[in-house]
Amino acid sequence: MVWYDYAVIKLNHLFESIDHIGLTQKLDASLRLWLNCGTVNVTVGNSGTATNMTCNITPANNTFSNTYPLLVHYEPANNIVPATTTAIVAGVYVARPPVTNFASVNLANANAAHPLQNCRLYYSQITMNPQHAITYNNANTNKKVIYRSFVTNNYPAVAAGGNFNQLINSGIVHPTGVLIVPFLGAVTGTNGGLVDSQWKSRFDTCPCTTSAVSLCNLQVSVGGQNVLQSTLQYGYEHFLEQVNLAEQLTSSDFGISTGLGCL
Repeated sequence: MVWYDYAVIKLNHLFESIDHIGLTQKLDASLRLWLNCGTVNVTVGNSGTATNMTCNITPANNTFSNTYPLLVHYEPANNIVPATTTAIVAGVYVARPPVTNFASVNLANANAAHPLQNCRLYYSQITMNPQHAITYNNANTNKKVIYRSFVTNNYPAVAAGGNFNQLINSGIVHPTGVLIVPFLGAVTGTNGGLVDSQWKSRFDTCPCTTSAVSLCNLQVSVGGQNVLQSTLQYGYEHFLEQVNLAEQLTSSDFGISTGLGCL
């Protein structure tokens, strides 16, 4: 099966600075997008039975970087998976699939090609009265563009029921928000259904959904000062209190009143 997708992306969703740059007569900029493309091979066992069918995968059978953009959903053999199936090979690509060699399957042989081979960039053209244009240019010789940047950190091997105390970054000035996203780590053994870490699993909806990890005695400090008045046994109500104002037009710069968000 081949599925084609189209995406319409606003530049201000990619770069907040573009949303605040205002009118310009000349703009020289480069746009580079890195997309998470790759191929995955899922081994299917007992495909001839409706109740004992298994789906397994190893990290070596996955060429995606970091998170996995596809969800390989388990379906009994009598519904979708044919009785003779031994492997499911899938991938996400731009324009057309490359040559693959998983389970002796070459997806390039499908001769699939997206009908839209090139990206298109649309922009608005505004005609101004010459006198107004001169006034506007003179008043905006120097532009101050304010935008947000994001810094991410990954801390693996946090023991269940253990303590975590970490200096995230000592060079950030005026942080606006902190987002904590807990995921289950790699699980091994006969009962380890994830095989790899949750955020890299092909059988989990992560990062669209997260794990039900309990955060106990939660506190965040900025500049040596605690953000929260007291440590939290973090629950769903606290989650709502922290992020329900995000992106709203309030007196707060970016809507998050306490500077803490958690999923």
